Amino acid sequence: MAKKLKHKPGRPKKGQTQITREFVLDAAWDLVMDQGLSEFRLAGLAENLGIRTPSLYNHIQDLEDVRREMKRRSLQILGDRLNLKLKNSDQGSERIIDFLNTYRSFAKTHPYVYPLTIESTESDPELKPLGDRILVICMEVFQFQSLDETAVHKIRILRSLLHGFIVLEEAGGFGRKESVEESFKKITESFESGRLW
Repeated sequence: MAKKLKHKPGRPKKGQTQITREFVLDAAWDLVMDQGLSEFRLAGLAENLGIRTPSLYNHIQDLEDVRREMKRRSLQILGDRLNLKLKNSDQGSERIIDFLNTYRSFAKTHPYVYPLTIESTESDPELKPLGDRILVICMEVFQFQSLDETAVHKIRILRSLLHGFIVLEEAGGFGRKESVEESFKKITESFESGRLW
């Protein structure tokens, strides 16, 4: 359970935390990471901060504003993790393995916000660079020279396969005794060899 912050409405006294937009969004992130977006409510956020719900609107526009910020942070974290991991990877097939494993690891450690990262960012000028950054990393790893029609189809296949595996794993859909890790290894091997294409 996210820790409830102590704050009294009105001007902060000495030693009290100043309520700012960033502080509110940090608290929202903690709540979403703890309970998920489907359970997140502005009233719960206000209670967590120790303020009345109307006071939130001094710092945020509405629930969609918070959701958009959660998406921005999620894309930023995923991009940072992929970038850091691949900086330390050798060239060639190891980069494919690292990319797939890092992507899956993010989904497993951030199950409540991972779904936000699969939504298109094309229509949002602020979020599009974050989505494009992940796309560029993907293109570099799989050595796509340009985002032509063939590359787009391949990236869609990659995303569909990865997302399908992640969703099935999260839902407990792999019930047989055979190793799930071995199954994922076979996916990475198929991308390495290019046989999937």
